[in-house]
Amino acid sequence: MQPSAELYPWISAGAIAWGILDCFFGYRVFKVTLAVLGGLIGVLAAQATGLAFGFGHRAEIVAMIAGGLLGAGLAFLLYIAAVFVAGLGFGATLGILLLSNYNHMVALLTGCVLGVISGFLAVKVQQVLIMLSTALLGAFRALLALSYFTIQLDWLYYFQQPQQFPALIDSNVWMFPSILALAAVGVIAQFELGGLPGKKKTKTAGE
Repeated sequence: MQPSAELYPWISAGAIAWGILDCFFGYRVFKVTLAVLGGLIGVLAAQATGLAFGFGHRAEIVAMIAGGLLGAGLAFLLYIAAVFVAGLGFGATLGILLLSNYNHMVALLTGCVLGVISGFLAVKVQQVLIMLSTALLGAFRALLALSYFTIQLDWLYYFQQPQQFPALIDSNVWMFPSILALAAVGVIAQFELGGLPGKKKTKTAGE
């Protein structure tokens, strides 16, 4: 599924904005992001159901609203599962970035293994892993979408074909250092805004 040429710049700009928001404020907006994503999935599922059953225009709109609300509510309730997915995404992205210059298949397999490990760690150490994962994934998303405006990259293709990510990073040497640099700045910003886990408790106990 490819957007039209007229929509692609707007989708890219939206992905950049979303990536920057995630990179610098990911932990603070994590639950809201979950609800928004769940709502979008609910709307799309309701629309597909409406088309399949031949609902009228008004009934389809009602179904889309109901599906959006239901999806947002379910996503908000499935917080722990989403934390695991965020950790999974962090480990997988990090593995692909680190090993994409060596062997693409090894990079994918390493990313899968690191993803599972960091997914379980995210559930145990939620705040730190959410900050790391949202910073890295946000930086990755923002810079990939930015490449549409800089090198006319069809970045949506790579999200539909994630096995091509190692080859993409390997062939664009600027991506790896740029993503890591932006992610590092994002992590620092998130820790400054949210504070280190246990920092507030220690301060209170000392007082």
